[in-house]
Amino acid sequence: MRTFVALIALLAFTPRLQTEYVLVKPGQKVYHQPFCEQVANAKNVVAMTRAQAESRGLTQDPACDPATHSAGDKKKAAPVYVYVQPGGKYYHREHCKKAGGSPKRVLLDEAAKKYWPCPVCKPPIRKRGDSVPPT
Repeated sequence: MRTFVALIALLAFTPRLQTEYVLVKPGQKVYHQPFCEQVANAKNVVAMTRAQAESRGLTQDPACDPATHSAGDKKKAAPVYVYVQPGGKYYHREHCKKAGGSPKRVLLDEAAKKYWPCPVCKPPIRKRGDSVPPT
């Protein structure tokens, strides 16, 4: 019982293991925060705890340091375009084989109001908070 109490006391004064997750691109010497634009659509990104990244000699990328960015600094998202075939019922990515011969390029917000996302090319879908209120 005495050992158990000593263990509890030791754990109470020992700093907790860091469980903050970061993202690492293989071959780089920096790690990124999950919200960083540099890893938003990157492939072959590895997730690990911040402690693991730092134990491997990696440092935080200054571009995605949350201390240097405030919540209001987020850039306005670039418009997303998809392709529709007039008279069709789906919207597509640019080179989808199901898009037809001469698809028309439209904004995702407009397409999502009238069309369904293509099940073949799986285009981006509009998030609920992304829509612009009707005028």
